[in-house]
Amino acid sequence: MKLSSVQINNYRQFQKAELTFDKNVTILAGANNSGKTSLMSLLRKIFDNKKWRYESKDIPATCIRSWLDGVYSIFEKAYINGLTLETIEKNLIEKLFPSNNQDDWLIMETTRIRINVNYNPSSDDIKLFADYIMDLSGAEHGFYFEYGHEIDRALFIKNVASNHDKLQRRFNEYEEKKEKKKNYRRTIENILVSIYVLSLKPHCYFCDKNYLNYCEMDDINEFHNLFNFKFIKAGRNLDDIETDSSHTLSQQMVQMAKTDDDWNDVISKLPDELIAPIENENIEEKVRNASLKSLQDTINAIASTNGGASGKLMLNMDITEENVSDFLQRITTTAYEVDGYYLGEESQGLGYSNMISMHLSLQAYKKTIDQLRINVFFIEEPESHMHPQMQQVFIKYLLKYYKDEDIQGLVSTHSNEMVRVTGLSHLRVIRKKGDFKSELYNPSVIVKRLRESSKEEDHELANFFDWFFEIGYSEIVFADKAIMYEGDTERLLIRKLMTLKRYEKLSHQYIAFIQVGGAYAYKYEELVNLLGIKTLIFTDIDYDADKIKIEEIKKSSTTNATIKHFYNDENPISVKDLYRWKSSNSNIVGDNIYIAFQTDKDGYTRTLEEAMLAKKYGISAEDTKKRSEWKDIKKNDGLCFPLPNNKLGESDSEFSARDLLKSMKGSKTDFMYSVVLNGYVEEMEPQYISEGLAWLQN
Repeated sequence: MKLSSVQINNYRQFQKAELTFDKNVTILAGANNSGKTSLMSLLRKIFDNKKWRYESKDIPATCIRSWLDGVYSIFEKAYINGLTLETIEKNLIEKLFPSNNQDDWLIMETTRIRINVNYNPSSDDIKLFADYIMDLSGAEHGFYFEYGHEIDRALFIKNVASNHDKLQRRFNEYEEKKEKKKNYRRTIENILVSIYVLSLKPHCYFCDKNYLNYCEMDDINEFHNLFNFKFIKAGRNLDDIETDSSHTLSQQMVQMAKTDDDWNDVISKLPDELIAPIENENIEEKVRNASLKSLQDTINAIASTNGGASGKLMLNMDITEENVSDFLQRITTTAYEVDGYYLGEESQGLGYSNMISMHLSLQAYKKTIDQLRINVFFIEEPESHMHPQMQQVFIKYLLKYYKDEDIQGLVSTHSNEMVRVTGLSHLRVIRKKGDFKSELYNPSVIVKRLRESSKEEDHELANFFDWFFEIGYSEIVFADKAIMYEGDTERLLIRKLMTLKRYEKLSHQYIAFIQVGGAYAYKYEELVNLLGIKTLIFTDIDYDADKIKIEEIKKSSTTNATIKHFYNDENPISVKDLYRWKSSNSNIVGDNIYIAFQTDKDGYTRTLEEAMLAKKYGISAEDTKKRSEWKDIKKNDGLCFPLPNNKLGESDSEFSARDLLKSMKGSKTDFMYSVVLNGYVEEMEPQYISEGLAWLQN
């Protein structure tokens, strides 16, 4: 049996979300403060058998506000009109929760969790689940549960009565000093919410596939007992300095050893073997005699104050097998043997200790697997204290271990390295969508759909995504925004531009920089739209390089695959059409994608470097300068670009900016360095670059 999905409604920043689980391991990735900890905490509360202390902070603020807007005036009217303890139910509760019609109850939308479990009818024993079958169809192989907290009317009455005097006093004070005491209403609202939350009780139901028919389980523990759940939290106590004494690894290793019969046999004999020499050497008698001698002065002092009735005060040894057994456990610690020397568990550093601790937990859990229950093992941020290479190795191990041992689990992470190794196939992503809202995404569905497609290009795209993550561009899942660019010169320019004052807001955001040519940038469209990442694509217009005259340029067409994809026309696309497309803002695709390329505002140029030269010297693609002029410019401005040789038979040939670039080839990076080092970045910023960055920032 396997956990298939968990649907979450109204839990903290998650208003509606679904987390689907892979057969073995699922990787949950998200930036810090995205909601990973909240989600892992919720899952722990659902599947662990510890009591869930439901609090107001677990309810989305919008749900609380909506309920207060509906009930506040009812409370206010009741208390202003002199509500008494005796009339609470009649004059207040009946208006909130009428006893004859539960459909009219003014309830707060609180957390509801739906859990779907699938099983294999040919191999899984469902005896523990048999009572929870709702659909008897032979084609249905799932169990469905709903878990939540519901208002208890009687308990609500009791809690209102307990707070009656406080509410009466607050409402009276608020009525008298409405203008001066505006915060009084907030205080009253907090009391009302607290009363409501304290009046909630947990309930669990088994349901049909569509969650339309419900049957309540007799006890919440019935649900918990269906799961063999283990959770390793992010904050793991580990020894990393000599003064630490928690000995976490030692405790884990001893617990592991206790599951071995040979170990237990040896340990069970040790207490008696240790006690025998103590008894044979009269150690207890020697301790008593020595303590009597050492404490004689104290005994005499006591005798002088209590009439001599002190008796003999001494130290005695309580040597029992139980005490000796506890002593053995305390002195048994983890050590590393290196060339005959034994080093303490703190000697290898936190990262290594963290990894060993998780290995031990996995091995211990393996011994508890119960085929009648759903076995799930969750790890929160295993990358803690690990360097990048260790993170890569460990996540590879986890992926293989979960698969080989057929264990199902969830691993949360904010590690780029772990996401990179995992790829899209196991990945789920949490992203913030506003100040108090997070959403869950399942990018693995993209790869799954592409692999199941009959089209060859879809299979190529699926492979492209695997490669995309493998080479290290996985940071896109954590980023606030993304910039895609073609080469090193674009990267250098953009990085430097973002240090300018006007891009300060952008520089404070997490930007994923992804180097990708125009032939491939469009392939990210589906992933970008799924994750809702605002993405700026810088690419070259790529018309025929031989076209120099402006009218010829306008009539020429682009070969850029990304521009052609988003323009969405099978016919040849003229540069003139693209200029018109850009001026009408049609290059902004939906809410997330902006395609930036050179236009007439950039002097009809076709590449970044050409556009920069055009901006600096106020020229267009068709303008030329004598070789001697370019030579003076190069010398005076300190720009690094090669000068073409004079044309055959000419002493001072005319060259366009594009002519310079033809001979630049591999020295484009040197050119950009000279721009940066000479402080020309701002004055040479092309129009299409500045417009794109302005869109991304705003």
